[in-house]
Amino acid sequence: MILSLKRIGAIFIKELHDLKTNINILIMYIIPIVIAYIYDKLIPGMPEGFALAFGLLFLVVMVGMYVPSMMIAEEKEKKTLGVLLLSPATPMEVFIGKGLLTFVSVLVSIVFLVFISSGNGLAHLDIILVGGILTTLFCIMVGFIVGLLSKNQMATGVVGTPVYMALLLIPMLGSMGSPTMEKIAKAFPTYYYNDMLYMALSGLEEKKTLLDMMPEVGILLGSLIIAFGLLAFVYRKRGLE
Repeated sequence: MILSLKRIGAIFIKELHDLKTNINILIMYIIPIVIAYIYDKLIPGMPEGFALAFGLLFLVVMVGMYVPSMMIAEEKEKKTLGVLLLSPATPMEVFIGKGLLTFVSVLVSIVFLVFISSGNGLAHLDIILVGGILTTLFCIMVGFIVGLLSKNQMATGVVGTPVYMALLLIPMLGSMGSPTMEKIAKAFPTYYYNDMLYMALSGLEEKKTLLDMMPEVGILLGSLIIAFGLLAFVYRKRGLE
């Protein structure tokens, strides 16, 4: 199958214009930045790197899943997906065009968050970005699945919120010392991105490089493949309409 960059670009631009007027989605980009700023600047005694790590994880998980799920659900609700499917664009191009906006905007937000945060985030930008890219792609696919399973935008909250919370909170709880919670958390890909952020930003005496984190990178890649397979399965069952 040959993908058309022109059609993908057209879908990307359409979504960009729609994003400018969608207050609900725009707020999702602001929340992690505000949270990270409050933890970093206004709350004394926070562990080194915690504010940035939490802001990054919140950004990647919540925005990465919420935005594509809302895009799909909104089009289904407005009955505009049929128009896209009647155009020359293939379903794969629709997914890529919609996902590309989320992917690019999350990466820009990651870099912005690193620059405004104190600490050693810039020194470990390679770790933050590699883990962030893989986790964002995983979350975008999960977001698409939520959108396909939801009848409308309201339903994305019912279907998606338990998934969003599990992928955000359980990995963080698993890193707080409970062996049982840690075993549970290791079943979630976001645990490994959180682990990468912790090893890079926490101020541990033994600093680790990206090469030291190849096991975590490998798990994120494997999770990405599984998410793609699950998205393909759900799409075959439910379709875009």
